[in-house]
Amino acid sequence: MPDKAPLTVVLATDSFLIGDGLAALLSGVSDVKIVGRVRHHDDLPTVVEDASPDAIIISMRTPVVTTMATVEAARRLRSDHPGLGIVVISDRGNGFALELLRGGASRIAYLLDDRIPGIDTVLGALRDIRAGQTVLDPSIVDSLVARRDGIAIDDLTMREIDVLEQISHGQSNRGIAATLFISVKAVEKYVSVIFRKLELTNQPLVDRRVTAALTFLRAQNEEHPTSQQTPIH
Repeated sequence: MPDKAPLTVVLATDSFLIGDGLAALLSGVSDVKIVGRVRHHDDLPTVVEDASPDAIIISMRTPVVTTMATVEAARRLRSDHPGLGIVVISDRGNGFALELLRGGASRIAYLLDDRIPGIDTVLGALRDIRAGQTVLDPSIVDSLVARRDGIAIDDLTMREIDVLEQISHGQSNRGIAATLFISVKAVEKYVSVIFRKLELTNQPLVDRRVTAALTFLRAQNEEHPTSQQTPIH
């Protein structure tokens, strides 16, 4: 990315060793600049407000309660700073990834630390989310959609796929209506049909919008497979 300014990043790590390691590895990368570091999720809003980074990298190897609080803090940051990219590196998957994705999947990366071969994977995720993509460890996508192999996205019409794509971006029904220049009532009808076709109507314990979005994301990945993580345009 020589034609772009360096991508500014805040590191949020609960370990000095991991934080120092990431900082050292990223210090030699010309298109990445570390502009802040924190060790606790409570400090993230202040640092993000002061430094205005392009992205934050959150490395979590903490108890469940603290991890959940950190994910919720990241979600609030996305709400307050819609253009902020978030890269999560964690030893925990599925449930925490689901919570993070509830606000929309754009500019989100969720990587499992025991499946990262090197710093290039993290750099790739940073560059992908800067471009507005989503990067998920393939195992997370497969687990979250529970390998819904019998349910084909091909059963959706082109307009339903348009609506589903907007759902994957975290858009509300009203937002989808504005984007696609259709009525909210029409969107509600499309969403109901999408849920029915993806067999999500009678699953009260499943977040239907998130699961539908992940079904779309996995279908996109199957069209454009990669060797490591799963970036989605």
